[in-house]
Amino acid sequence: MTADDNPPAWDTTTVADAYRDRDMRLAERLVFPAVLRRLAGSAGPGRLALDVGCGTGAVAARLARAGEWQVQGLDPSPGMLGIARADRPHPRVSYRLFDGRALDWLADDSVDAAVCCLVYCTDPDDGRLAALTAEIRRVLRPGAPYVLADLNPAAAGVAFSTLRHGEPGVVYGDGDPVPTLLRMRDGTMMSSTTYHRSLDRYRRFLTEAGFPSPAVELPTLPADRPGSAAVPAEIRTAPYVILSTHA
Repeated sequence: MTADDNPPAWDTTTVADAYRDRDMRLAERLVFPAVLRRLAGSAGPGRLALDVGCGTGAVAARLARAGEWQVQGLDPSPGMLGIARADRPHPRVSYRLFDGRALDWLADDSVDAAVCCLVYCTDPDDGRLAALTAEIRRVLRPGAPYVLADLNPAAAGVAFSTLRHGEPGVVYGDGDPVPTLLRMRDGTMMSSTTYHRSLDRYRRFLTEAGFPSPAVELPTLPADRPGSAAVPAEIRTAPYVILSTHA
């Protein structure tokens, strides 16, 4: 996996445009169905779900279609939101710009579920993430689920079919910048930077905000062809980690 371009910042028009063409097959098989399963028991007409850091709207639109949720898709990137509104409009989804930290238009105990997919790894600021996590806890009704999906910190350096975060053999500490490659649908690679957080650090973001310690899932793909010499890395190792908790 190689890419020749210089890594862009996440909150740019360049990244937003690139995300439109990102190869999302692994996330579509491993992350999105798991998120929907964990919220299925809470879904219902008129119930409000937040997709925090919604990007181009992939999860927000699925939530609205699958569970009859009213969905607010929130993101600090105007470019991402523009693509979400153009590519994934839905009558029960509203897309809103926010600062990545505060949910001050929402009252305490007013939200029925929240998800946050592949967001914490893009932010170098632990203080901003801690504030965001506390805000999510504040607005959720008692017992409402929160599902946080992110890059699996134990998979740094592994070359998956659609991404690699980290260099092989390098050990990263909490907050370290991690060179990241994302596969595009045309087969080219986009380089960017994510930020390493250990599984313990993810747990502490949640528990320090008042959430119970989360359940942790490390999903892998099933082995379609047992015994094949060319076994994709995502059969052996989980590219993503999914943490589930509740208010």
